[in-house]
Amino acid sequence: MKRVLTSVFLAIGAAFFFFTGGFLTFAENCEKVCSEVLRLHIPANSDSEEDQAIKLRLRDYVLSEFSGELGECGNLEEAEEKARELLPEIERKSTEFLEENGFFYGAKAELVTMDFTTREYDRLILPAGKYRAIRITLGSGEGHNWWCVIFPQLCLPAACEIPENENAEEVLASFGKPQGITLKFAIFEWFQGLF
Repeated sequence: MKRVLTSVFLAIGAAFFFFTGGFLTFAENCEKVCSEVLRLHIPANSDSEEDQAIKLRLRDYVLSEFSGELGECGNLEEAEEKARELLPEIERKSTEFLEENGFFYGAKAELVTMDFTTREYDRLILPAGKYRAIRITLGSGEGHNWWCVIFPQLCLPAACEIPENENAEEVLASFGKPQGITLKFAIFEWFQGLF
């Protein structure tokens, strides 16, 4: 009986160390993803139909005006530098766009570090974590938000989808989507919540 208990404890210990080692590698990969992308985050003024609709129209406008400049950057640091440079113009043009469409509550643009939960695109999962983001808060910012990855350029004006071109495929290959990854992200989020 003692031998059986010893074997069971050794098996549990081995499984724990195997899981922990794999988990730590996975956590490092998640942090790497967080440190390589710049997100666009747009909280709406409220959840009214009108505020949600203008949020999406503003999204399309901002992407058509600014994603090209940010997409030309070579790495996250360059993208952040360019974003900082563009913030006053993003805020001004966003506020003007709102006013031209009859919304006078203004927009505030800032570069922030914020927590995002695990999110899934059609072919891409972004792990939970702290990301750099251009946040454009519309009015009170109390409505549902919209987000995408603006660097590397995975946003499209009409919807948050992945463009069908070689550059996007290279980006997707670097993120990957192995089997069981959703479960691991859930465990990673739970584990992060402990600290």
